[in-house]
Amino acid sequence: MSNTLVLEFFSDLISAVQSDLTVGSESSLYDATTIKLALNRAYTKIGAMFKWNETKDALKTSSIATHEYYNYPPNWRPDSIWKLTVDGSDYGDPLTFGDYQYEKANTLPSGLSKLWANYERRYFIYPTPTSDGDKNISVWGYKFVDMLTLNTDLTIFSYSNPEINEAIVLEAGAILKNKGEIQQSQRAGIVTGSNLLSQEARSIVVTTWTKISQEQAKMIRTTPMFAVPDMFASNSAVRRNIRSTIGNFI
Repeated sequence: MSNTLVLEFFSDLISAVQSDLTVGSESSLYDATTIKLALNRAYTKIGAMFKWNETKDALKTSSIATHEYYNYPPNWRPDSIWKLTVDGSDYGDPLTFGDYQYEKANTLPSGLSKLWANYERRYFIYPTPTSDGDKNISVWGYKFVDMLTLNTDLTIFSYSNPEINEAIVLEAGAILKNKGEIQQSQRAGIVTGSNLLSQEARSIVVTTWTKISQEQAKMIRTTPMFAVPDMFASNSAVRRNIRSTIGNFI
């Protein structure tokens, strides 16, 4: 472990797990390979719990004539794309896939000429491109965390939220303790409480995310997208073409 109190590198996390379990590299039950696997399992779970800023990513791809949908990058989380531009034009906020299908099949709302939506590991755009493009589609989304392999590897939290590294160590320890306790209980019928460390890890992660989300809430856009927002009419009323004067201003 490093001389600082902060867990930074993969080697620091490995040493911390060994210290918590009171084992060395010679342990047959908790060997280095097993500890590294547990740490990466914990890192993957915690990395997927929330949309961390550190997992934001961007990609450019090319349009294909008449193609309405495109595949996600392989290392991106499904349904995570939050912004899309085509030929430099911003397509605005994504619709739910059901709303996308409805609006595409009907008259587009006033002020809206372009639509897009996520559907699992694909994104859909309308109107469809009329020609092939060259890196003319830009998308922003959230990727999975990269696995830790080298001793000098850093987690995405190492220099932004280092307390999450402590949660990763605790979660990995819970995974490993559960592994050992299951083997013991199979022989002796022992009832264990190995979830305690995992609960502590969850508490650290949730506390950190709460603080982050509170800061992000201060930056949420408060102005409407369109000059005259539909503030009162329900979606179901609009879809049945029942338009009230209040809310629709017509």
